[in-house]
Amino acid sequence: MARFAAWVTAYGLALWLVERLTGSVPGLLWLLFWIAFVPSFIYYQVRLLSFVRSRVLWRLRRRLIVAYLFVAVVPILLIILLVGLGAFIMNGQLAAYLVAARLRSAFDELKQVNRAVIHEARATKDAAPDAMVERIRKFFVSELREHSANYPGLEITLYQGGGTRAYHLDGTPVAKPATVPAWFNREEFAGIVMDDGQIALRSVEQTKTPAGDLTIILSQPITPELLDMVGADIGPVGVVTTRQEKSAGGTSGATPGFRVQTPEGDYVQSASVRSRSVPIPEPANSFDLTVLGASTLDPIAWGGEREQKLEQPVFVYVTSRIITLNRQLLATLGEFSAIYVIAFKGVAIVFLVIEGFALIIGIRLTRSITETVDSLYDATERVRAGDFSYRINLRSRDQLTALGEAFDSMTASVERLLRESQEKSRLESELEIAREVQRQLFPQVIPKVGGLELYGVCKPARTVSGDYYDFIELGNNRVGLVLGDISGKGISAALLMAAIQSSLRAQFYNGHSRLGMAGGQMPSTSEIVRRLNRQLYESTSIEKYATFFYAMYDGPTRRLAYTNAGHLPPVLFRHGRVQRLAEGGTVVGLFSPMDYEQATVQLEPGDVFLAFTDGLTEPENIYGEEFGEERLLEVAKRALNSPLEVMVQEIYRSVNDWTGSPELQDDMTLIVAKATA
Repeated sequence: MARFAAWVTAYGLALWLVERLTGSVPGLLWLLFWIAFVPSFIYYQVRLLSFVRSRVLWRLRRRLIVAYLFVAVVPILLIILLVGLGAFIMNGQLAAYLVAARLRSAFDELKQVNRAVIHEARATKDAAPDAMVERIRKFFVSELREHSANYPGLEITLYQGGGTRAYHLDGTPVAKPATVPAWFNREEFAGIVMDDGQIALRSVEQTKTPAGDLTIILSQPITPELLDMVGADIGPVGVVTTRQEKSAGGTSGATPGFRVQTPEGDYVQSASVRSRSVPIPEPANSFDLTVLGASTLDPIAWGGEREQKLEQPVFVYVTSRIITLNRQLLATLGEFSAIYVIAFKGVAIVFLVIEGFALIIGIRLTRSITETVDSLYDATERVRAGDFSYRINLRSRDQLTALGEAFDSMTASVERLLRESQEKSRLESELEIAREVQRQLFPQVIPKVGGLELYGVCKPARTVSGDYYDFIELGNNRVGLVLGDISGKGISAALLMAAIQSSLRAQFYNGHSRLGMAGGQMPSTSEIVRRLNRQLYESTSIEKYATFFYAMYDGPTRRLAYTNAGHLPPVLFRHGRVQRLAEGGTVVGLFSPMDYEQATVQLEPGDVFLAFTDGLTEPENIYGEEFGEERLLEVAKRALNSPLEVMVQEIYRSVNDWTGSPELQDDMTLIVAKATA
């Protein structure tokens, strides 16, 4: 039988070589080969199974191990493979969906811009077409030019009174204006189109104006710059347009490159556009695989006789990574969406643990007890001496050896708890150092300035605070009052608070002395806040910002100049009336450039200035009711005639009584100033 099998194998190799050299072998010869090969193959498979069964699997322990492998290990591997394959496919499609959604959002934004311009055009009273066109042109060139980075390659085409104007956002003319197709008979349109071989995002608006019929066409070609915006935080994006392949002599496949087959025919790549500066995201770990997603755009054929989708398919593809896409998905679902991910991971871990235990228990059933009580005794002696790193290293095979595994697990837990205790002590020590460092950033000595008493307190909800207050001596009987509330809590907010403190104080130094102390011109409060906003915007991430209030009191004139950057408006109590100091602008660190306003208040003897953070107004009682600004102001009114320190203590006492808990729900910061004679 062995010689017969060898000759059959040699015969099959000879047929294979002849087929490779000549290109064909008679089918009868292959049929003879398979007739001889199949019985030989079956015979030796039976012999192999018999050998494995009688030799390899003769021991029961080995048979059980093989059985457990097929019961526990192989299903796990198959499940992992299916999950990985599913994650690869689903994340690829998710990437394509995100890109397509961003493209839809882009032409929706063009539609909204077009609607706003049309609305203004309807409201204008200009009856001259040239005046109307010029007004619209100035709007696009002047208002949208500073946002041109958001509209790369945007082309504006105007049809008014028989005339045509086409230009870019920078005012340069467009060589070939966009046309209105014959099928377009409605007021507006927004979508992806194919016009003269170029794919673009397009929005069209038509209306009647005093100057006649007006048509505005906004067209944004799909360029590498636009794809850079679309693929930001996802990965490089490409768009491929196709044409139907015209095969010669009935053959296909002559054209190399991208190809797709459809029932209508074969299509090959005609042009492509790809992101220029967006790289593939860096992998978060070794399992963060690269995925490729693709979808069709279905653009409208702009120059056709009737409205219809382009016959030739247009594809958009994107390259990304699994973890990057999952972060994008979870970011759109909200902060609580991580619960589902945690639940999925928990179920997966439980499943793997159960399967692992099943395998371990199966192996344990095939082995006998080989360890003794001496091993446990020796181990307990080592642990009693303080050596928690000692391990018995017995496999859990039965009830007795399971004690060894439990002992090792116990000692490992004790050792881990000791390390965690030491680490916790170290972290507490470092946090205490951070708290002490931050305490030094707050005013240590309250400045003395004529006609004004000052007092301020900050109570952090955690070890360190994200609130910031300061009194800055500016010389010439002037003082700066500062109050800020950093977004977030804890260490990150404290670090940003320190950055704001150093940045703000740096505004008043020229390298040798404080600005303004020698009689020089002191920058306005709005200028100080504007500089701070620009520095924070350029040096911090986009989610980091702060509400900020800065005021400068001038003793000789008793004038208080201030700028409020999105902070809760401070209060000025005067003769039983309340005045809110709200002028200024938005929060600092979120937008740049940003202009701020300065306002001035003339202080009179007896006026009381009160500034606070939301930690004093938003604490809730057991019924979920906030303390609120009204209660805060009522408490402050009752204590207006008290010393400033007593007034502050009364406010904090009222807030604590409202919450009924010694723990603070947020950082509480308060500064007060009282004008004296």
